[in-house]
Amino acid sequence: MKAVSSTLASGNVAEIDAALTNIRMAGKEGGKGATAPLAARLKNGLPKELLKKALETIGELEDPAAAESCEAYLAHRDPEVRLAAVRCLGGAKGPAATKALRVALADLDVRVHGLAATLLGEAKAAEAVPELVVALDKGVNEAAVSIGQLCEGKAGSDKSCDALTERLKSKPLDVIASGLQQVLTRKDVPDDYKKNIIKVVRELSSAKAREVLESVKKGYPKDGSKAVLDALDKAIKDLEGAK
Repeated sequence: MKAVSSTLASGNVAEIDAALTNIRMAGKEGGKGATAPLAARLKNGLPKELLKKALETIGELEDPAAAESCEAYLAHRDPEVRLAAVRCLGGAKGPAATKALRVALADLDVRVHGLAATLLGEAKAAEAVPELVVALDKGVNEAAVSIGQLCEGKAGSDKSCDALTERLKSKPLDVIASGLQQVLTRKDVPDDYKKNIIKVVRELSSAKAREVLESVKKGYPKDGSKAVLDALDKAIKDLEGAK
């Protein structure tokens, strides 16, 4: 790793590029020890053509220690670099990366804030639900799925899945439905709560609501609750002929 550190510290663009390629080819296991020299190189700056590659490379090492280096580029003027920084955080994982992804939800670029929302869901960052709801209200549609993955199946909480049903009439149904489908297929959400969601969707009394429920049924787990499946069947039948 001494040779890699020396190469990364150099000013030779071709050599740095080759070193980054070698680290990526070595993979997470083979690249152990590369986080520190990569972080040092990122701190000192890189030509634009290498910056994205360096961020992607350090992220692929899946080392939480890389989060600070990734986060430093969330304020870069180039949205492509900020997007690479978010990907980097998604690879780094850990509390520091999650905290930075929550900041990235406010980025003005649709790709950046959309990816940040998706990665928070993948990271199981339940603490980010209130911020994801704010992001959804600001048009970050990807937040709906993550909210559905992370929210609490009960009322009266700032992390409640009610945040989705409350927006059924103010947001496009397809967007909210993408989150509700996550809730309805989760095993940690009580059946009664799921049946209430089905009831709320049925009360929309539209063909689109029927399509949503049919889609949920199609993707419903084979070992899922029979009571919830029966509620889906009844709601779908009740909506026959709806326009």
